[in-house]
Amino acid sequence: MRISKHSFLSLTLGFLMLFSLLLGRVWINLKTTPTKPDLERLVSQHPPGWKMVGHQRIDDFSWGQSVLSQHDIVATRTYQHTDGRKVSVVMAWSGNGLNFQKIHEQQVCYKASGFEVSPLHIVSILTGTGSIEARAFTASQDARKDDVAYWMVIDGIRERDIDKRNPIVRQFLQLLYLPSFFRGELPDILMVRVSSVRLANGQPTTAHIDYIKEWLKTISSADRQRITGW
Repeated sequence: MRISKHSFLSLTLGFLMLFSLLLGRVWINLKTTPTKPDLERLVSQHPPGWKMVGHQRIDDFSWGQSVLSQHDIVATRTYQHTDGRKVSVVMAWSGNGLNFQKIHEQQVCYKASGFEVSPLHIVSILTGTGSIEARAFTASQDARKDDVAYWMVIDGIRERDIDKRNPIVRQFLQLLYLPSFFRGELPDILMVRVSSVRLANGQPTTAHIDYIKEWLKTISSADRQRITGW
């Protein structure tokens, strides 16, 4: 049976990825541990007019446990504006950005919690200091509807492969980091998610987008670079 070029490329990329993962298991003690970001400080910053409400949580797992856990650090906050708008902010970080599924796609989180998720689409958020392309979707459960936007930054650079459904593209992007891997270095990955619950009338809300715009304008350029990659 003749193997097509497409099949050959898929098999080759798959073999290289398997080889890199096996090396990762062998060299795990030789790597340079990435510097953990201060998610507690980053998520605590908020624009004027918003105040924290409800509970807060930050989970910090050791590097050794990160192979088994979804994230190394997770920090969350809920903020409410003086006009009643409310948003939830989630930031998650992993020291191993080679595995794009390490910090999984956020629609998977909602589905696992029993939500129905709308088709994913891309929204461009203009902040006055730049723009960021975020993945957006609506999650529904009974009468509740959440409007969600999130993005990821890998090794300080925005993860531009928005559509993860193509495994060949995903594997190719992972291979780009192999030179750093062979030096014992691993790129980290940061995920930022902002969501808002729709009001009783069920109309789509822009509170989460408004918050992102105001938030990125408020924080320092260094923090904005860390959070967005620009």
